[in-house]
Amino acid sequence: MNEKPLSLQALVPVLLEEARRRRVVLGLVFAGIALAALVAGLLLPKKYQASTTILVQESNIIAPLMEGAATPTGTANRAGIARAVILSRKVMDEALAAGGWLATKPSPVEADRIIEGIKSRTRVQFSRDNLLTISYSDSDPVRTYKLTQLFGQLFISESLASKQRESREAFEFIDNQVKAYKDKLTSAEDKLKD
Repeated sequence: MNEKPLSLQALVPVLLEEARRRRVVLGLVFAGIALAALVAGLLLPKKYQASTTILVQESNIIAPLMEGAATPTGTANRAGIARAVILSRKVMDEALAAGGWLATKPSPVEADRIIEGIKSRTRVQFSRDNLLTISYSDSDPVRTYKLTQLFGQLFISESLASKQRESREAFEFIDNQVKAYKDKLTSAEDKLKD
């Protein structure tokens, strides 16, 4: 009872010989596994995924104007901000309309359930080089494409609106500062004249 375990080199010819002797059984096992995989593929629900990638440029309108006078804010969690914009109620309401869910006139509770489903199937990621990837998966390929496209467009429009607000606020801030300095200079001039 002092048997040594067979090495791999000695085991391969034995396995090949057994495979030749039982090729019908091995063929049937292979066919059974292939058919089981085919049936599983046909019965499982189909899932489509679409994604869009957006280059997000990080530029601040006030930074060049205030260089040296003020310190810029620290780096923000850009993925979190993008996720908050994309998964906001305003965007989700538009997604309900674009996805065709409002055609059945769902109750507010059903609409919230649908929105939670959309949120769970939506993924927002920031990668290096300022690339934002928005992915959405669904069982309907057309709806998947439409919603992914909608999320990308709405993120871009919200970003542009945010930049416009930032520019307007920067202009108003600088304009108010200029007016304040002008008033101070005018009052100082008037004091000098007196």
